[in-house]
Amino acid sequence: MSRVDELQETLRAEHLDGWLFFDFRHSNAVAIRVLELSPHAFFSRRWMYYVPSSGTPTKLVSSVESHVLAGLPGDTLIYRSWQEYRQLLAQMLAGAKQVAMEYVPDNAIPYVSLVDAGTVELIRGIGPAVVSSADFVQRFEAVLTPAQMESHRAAGRALMESLDRLLPWLREQIISETVVTELSVQQEFATLMRDAGLTVPPEDKPLVAVNGNAANPHYSPTAARHSLLRKGDLLLLDFSAPLVGDETIFADYTWMVYLGEQVPDRVAALFTILKDARDTGIELLKQRFEAGQRIAGYEVDDAVRGVIAAAGYGNAFLHRTGHNIGTRVHGNGAHLDNLETHDTRPLLVNTCTSMEPGIYLPDEGLGLRTEVDILLLPGGIEVTGEPRQNEVIALLA
Repeated sequence: MSRVDELQETLRAEHLDGWLFFDFRHSNAVAIRVLELSPHAFFSRRWMYYVPSSGTPTKLVSSVESHVLAGLPGDTLIYRSWQEYRQLLAQMLAGAKQVAMEYVPDNAIPYVSLVDAGTVELIRGIGPAVVSSADFVQRFEAVLTPAQMESHRAAGRALMESLDRLLPWLREQIISETVVTELSVQQEFATLMRDAGLTVPPEDKPLVAVNGNAANPHYSPTAARHSLLRKGDLLLLDFSAPLVGDETIFADYTWMVYLGEQVPDRVAALFTILKDARDTGIELLKQRFEAGQRIAGYEVDDAVRGVIAAAGYGNAFLHRTGHNIGTRVHGNGAHLDNLETHDTRPLLVNTCTSMEPGIYLPDEGLGLRTEVDILLLPGGIEVTGEPRQNEVIALLA
C-alpha cells in the first residue's frame, strides 16, 4: 500500500474530505515526515499538498521552485502571485467541507499544532472547516514496526547493562576518595553506552545530577558547571539512547543512587511515593489495553499525579508523567500529560511511552525520579527497563 493509499484510508475512516498539508521553510515538520520528504531539502516558498479521501492528490507550488514536491504523486498547480495562490487554493479545495491540518484548537497540543493561524483563517475563508489531524497523524509517526520494537528492547537491555557496569566503577571512586564529579560520571557512562552498541550524540549524553541539582528536572552537567560527588550524596541518573543504525528506537530510563551505606528515611519515603505512582500508571495501561479500550494521554497523567498529590507533593511534580518515544527520545505521538498540555490524543497500539513521575524539592536540595518505558501492544503492554527500580540503591551497602 502506498503512502497516499494509507492517508486516504485514514481519511475515510475519520469521515473527512481531505488532508491539507502546508509548509513554509520547514515550519511543519510533521508534514515533512508524514509525506516522507527529505528533511534536508530547503523550501523557500509556501507549498500545499492536498490528499482527498478518494481520487488524485494535488500539489500547489511556487513558480520559483515548482520542483519541490516532484516526488509525490498527483496533479500540479503553479502559482506566481499571492492572488494566484489564493485562487488556485480555492480551486484545489472546491467541494471540500472538512479538511484536516496540523492544527489544534487553542494550541492545546503544540507538538502537532504547527500551521499558523493566518493559514487556518485563509482555508476557512475559502470554505472548508479545518479540523485537527492530531489524533490520527500519530499513526504515521509514532506506530512502530516489529523490527523497531525489537530495537527498543535491545536498546533497553544495553542501557541496563551499561548501568550495571557504571555502578561498580562509581563505588570504587567513592570508596577510594577519588575526585569524581557529575561530569566525569557522565563521560564514563556515555563511554559504557557506546561500548554497548548505543548511539550517544553529544547533545544526548546521560543526565547526571546530584542533590539539589536534581531538583531541576532537565539539569545536565557541563564543563563550566558541574558538582563534586561525595559520600552521602543522592544521585539521579537519566539515560537514553537507541542502537546504532537507521530507524532504531530510543529507550529512556531514570534510576536513583545513594552514595552511602543506608538510604535516609526521607529519601526512601519519597521514592516509595514515586514507585506507587509509577505502578499505578502501569496498571491503568495494562487494564485498558488488555480490554482493548481507548485511553487518552491525559487520563494516565491524572492517575499518576493523583497518587503524588494525595501524598502532599502535587506541586512538586513539575512535568508530565511521560512522553512518546520513537526515533527521537521525545517522539510526536500522544504524551501522558494533563499538566503542561491537555493531551486528549489516544494512546495507540504498537507505540512506546515513558512513565516517569518525579518529586522536586529545591528547598531541601532534593530531586527524585523513577522511569521505565512501556510498549503498548495488542491485548496488553510490555514494560522495558525491568527489573524496575523499587528502592533507591545504597551504593556502599
